[in-house]
Amino acid sequence: MKKLLIALLLLLFLTSCGKEAVDVVIEDQSAESVATQEVELSVSEQEQATIEEVIEPEIKEIPATFNHDVAFASQAPFANWDLPYQEACEEASLIMAYKYFANEKLDKQVMDNEIKKLVDWQNETFGYYTDTNLEEVKHIAEEYFNLDVQISEKVEVDFIKQMISNGYLIIIPASGRDLDNPNFTSPGPIFHMLVIRGYDRNEFITNDPGTRKGLKFKYKYRNLIDSIHDLITENGEQFRPYELKNMADSVKLEKMRSGPKKILIIKGLQ
Repeated sequence: MKKLLIALLLLLFLTSCGKEAVDVVIEDQSAESVATQEVELSVSEQEQATIEEVIEPEIKEIPATFNHDVAFASQAPFANWDLPYQEACEEASLIMAYKYFANEKLDKQVMDNEIKKLVDWQNETFGYYTDTNLEEVKHIAEEYFNLDVQISEKVEVDFIKQMISNGYLIIIPASGRDLDNPNFTSPGPIFHMLVIRGYDRNEFITNDPGTRKGLKFKYKYRNLIDSIHDLITENGEQFRPYELKNMADSVKLEKMRSGPKKILIIKGLQ
């Protein structure tokens, strides 16, 4: 009888311990399951964030024609092509873009004043103002004009049209003598910059500061795209054609045509 009682007590003890052990295992498994779910959720959220970062905004349909109302003045507003005006296409292009987004007046006198002030700033900042490459123009746009700008190597007709229809302006560096513009004084500039303000079905509409007839001057799509080239860098030295007095124009033109294809997108004021 005593042995039977001991056996019953032992059985009750084991049953109680087993229940607690099972409860602990279940609780541990439940905690592990929740932790696993949390990790999986964290990974899922991270993957979603990554996906959202790489998805580009939906591209809207490009209108058949588009043209921003950008005021114009030549880089030589009073027909004086001496320095600094001879080398002021970059300055004039930036001034036109800035005045458009700032909704400020632009006429010959304003252009003249603004070019002189910007040339002085560049001489103080860079030590020069002639033949500035697109990176330098970007720096001027941001630091001097407080413009929101971006350099793109996507030099394609539809991309430029998309940017224009999004409300932006485009400044391009170009091999000037490859541009089909009969208004240039022959043989035309080695290096040139201008503003793309719009397009129609066959041509880009520009404000070309290199001529007094540059308001809404039209270039065929192919001609403008083919002419886009930025200044090259050779052996750590920036190619600035105006400064190279002893280099033949034919060599300068060859170098200009080998320059990288880039454009500057002007999105507006910062």
